[in-house]
Amino acid sequence: MGELRDTMLEATPNAAQRRGRRLRVSPVHSGRGIPLAMTGPSQSAGVLARRALALLSWLAITLLALGAYRRSGGLILVPWLAVGPLLASLVLRPRTTAVLAGWALLLGLGLIAHQPARLGGLASHLGVLVLLAAFAVVNSALRTAAQRRLSQVRAVARVAQSAVLREVPTTVTAGRLASRYVSAAAEARVGGDVLEVVTEGGNPRWLIGDTRGKGLPAVRLAAVAMTSFRDACTQPGLSLPEVARVVDRSVARAAGDEDFVTALFAEYDPRGWLELVICGHPTPLRLTADGDLQALTPATYATPLGLHPDIRPSTFTVGVGDRLVFYTDGLLEARDRAGRYFRLDACMNTLRRPNLETAADELLKRLLAHTGRKLDDDVAVLLFEAMPAAARPDSEPPAAAVASASLRDGKPLAVAGFAP
Repeated sequence: MGELRDTMLEATPNAAQRRGRRLRVSPVHSGRGIPLAMTGPSQSAGVLARRALALLSWLAITLLALGAYRRSGGLILVPWLAVGPLLASLVLRPRTTAVLAGWALLLGLGLIAHQPARLGGLASHLGVLVLLAAFAVVNSALRTAAQRRLSQVRAVARVAQSAVLREVPTTVTAGRLASRYVSAAAEARVGGDVLEVVTEGGNPRWLIGDTRGKGLPAVRLAAVAMTSFRDACTQPGLSLPEVARVVDRSVARAAGDEDFVTALFAEYDPRGWLELVICGHPTPLRLTADGDLQALTPATYATPLGLHPDIRPSTFTVGVGDRLVFYTDGLLEARDRAGRYFRLDACMNTLRRPNLETAADELLKRLLAHTGRKLDDDVAVLLFEAMPAAARPDSEPPAAAVASASLRDGKPLAVAGFAP
């Protein structure tokens, strides 16, 4: 496993430095990760749970009051009647909490009226109960207001996500696509990974990448890269290397002194050619129709965007039924509790699923199960399957040199997480 991982890390410029920076970031909990399809718990189930909690709180307050009424010295238990409203304030709405608090006060007054005590004792016990009941109502109101503000922020974040991370089409010219995006931040829907597909024109193009760092600066730089890629693809006559250079200039202007974006640009020709421009990004994998897993290793590598890469394209053949796996290094660096990396060779059957969406879902489930639903880095995955074109005549590849990813010195290529 160590040799396989080293093979991939050596094939990615500056990967060791980026890995060192990432390992200094404390791990956080991961969200579910399906882009533009985040769903929460059922609203009806939440309403039933709140009603059940309100009923249980009411019963607890009533039973405690009955127990205090039947025993001597029950006046001491009067302030404890506020425990029900206090616990309810952590979940229930202010109106329901106020009803429970009023019921506790009413029972407390009844206990005080039926048990003789000195005036000082009456005032102190009743005062504690009133203060605790009032605190419960205020706490519920503050919590509800904070949740409302958080819901508004999440709504704005979802709108921002739809603008930054657009939905990936499921079909393109002579091919099918499936994508998944997992943000390492607990409540985030989009992070610093880049994933964009442009279908305008004769050949579909896509960009997958990873910005250095986390948080809002990484999201901003990812948005710059994706917007620049969209705009460049709409300009007529630009080749894939020229598109990459346009994106590099935009990233260089927006990035800080130590910021960069690893990126992989791809263009699929329905006649069976795939052109790649790799700038410091992990190489994609090809699962052939025969079941062989291969790395599409280019002849040369370029530095990440923003570091003035020497951009050179590589061209590969793609047969009907072949599946291509594009991903960010968050997939390679995902570990379980024992420190073991996620292995792609264990996902061969998953990648062979007849339905591409099912394959993407199961790959994501296996990743989250491996990490215990905790990720140190964002993960973006794009699966592509070549389909028969309407007319697929024999022709020369768009690039002069064709880089073969099938064999190297007669042996299958080693890829991260895959033992030949």
